[in-house]
Amino acid sequence: MTNNFRPFLDAEITARAFERVRSALEEMLRNAFAGRAGFAVVVSGLQELVPVKPDAQFRENCLLVTSIGDLSKSPYPNMEIALSKAEISVRTRMPSSRVPQHFLRAGDTVYSGSAILDGIIVACAGLEPRDDEMISYWIAAAIKSEVAGVVAQRMAANPSADFFSEA
Repeated sequence: MTNNFRPFLDAEITARAFERVRSALEEMLRNAFAGRAGFAVVVSGLQELVPVKPDAQFRENCLLVTSIGDLSKSPYPNMEIALSKAEISVRTRMPSSRVPQHFLRAGDTVYSGSAILDGIIVACAGLEPRDDEMISYWIAAAIKSEVAGVVAQRMAANPSADFFSEA
């Protein structure tokens, strides 16, 4: 059975999941990463999950592009770095820390710090790459949980359905 319905993962669910963890991320920035002013967050996904507008820039195809803290206090272009990490992961289907060098292209960031969790791609920039990756996995897990909640609600609302319907 084929249909043209959009996946459950969308910008609204992504934003809702991010808001669930935002205060904890802000607290971590203040306490665990006190020497850092902020970090960028980009959420995308494999093309099976996030339909791509062919003529759009990568940023326009992302589910969420935001930050925690003040990026202007960093000497690094953290938003552009996070966008590049996410784009590398979309293109290679790998977290940026695992991308072999022969996959890299001119214009790609030299930093790692993205995560892929069941097709959900999150990239952070502004901390150490290992910490960017940790935060990325945490945000991806929150998004996965939010989608699972939506699926559970739909199943509870129509327990006799054999197929999911458009919301």
